[in-house]
Amino acid sequence: MKPSGNVILFLGGARSGKSALAEKIAASYRSVAYVATAKAIDDEMIERIKKHRKSRPDSWVTLEVDNRLGEVLDQAFIRAEAVIVDCLTVYIARQMDKIASDDEVVDEIIGVLKSAKNFGKTIIFVSNEVGMGIVPEYPVGRRYRDLLGIINQKVAEHADKVLLTIAGIPVDIKSLGIELDI
Repeated sequence: MKPSGNVILFLGGARSGKSALAEKIAASYRSVAYVATAKAIDDEMIERIKKHRKSRPDSWVTLEVDNRLGEVLDQAFIRAEAVIVDCLTVYIARQMDKIASDDEVVDEIIGVLKSAKNFGKTIIFVSNEVGMGIVPEYPVGRRYRDLLGIINQKVAEHADKVLLTIAGIPVDIKSLGIELDI
């Protein structure tokens, strides 16, 4: 069954297969908008972005977030039946550089979740689970881990479906009546 008007969250470690699974789900929709959160800041990131672009169908609309996710999502919801945000991990790191208040970052994401529900479109968030490792040595690392953990909790709370991806295998950890063909 293809869910409509739902929030889906893929969590997992780096290179766990989250994005590929999110793209597989999105491919079942007539129209898809891919909201990219990374910025091409060095040669390695330029190559990663190229690789990600090649993995997506040409028919998908790609929108890049520079500052406010909500504004880009409003455009995406108008243009597509399903939206992928890949990934919250990078977006939150970028927002930490611009916004001093963690509460403001959390409030922005909560606003995005409410907007997604109001539009009645399916939104698929991809995010890393960073709280299972060692405690970061530096204050900024601890702040990032804690903030992303709070954001992941908020998205999971509002989500209809949450999957933890381990070695390319999705483990269903929350399901409110949604079955996916993965």
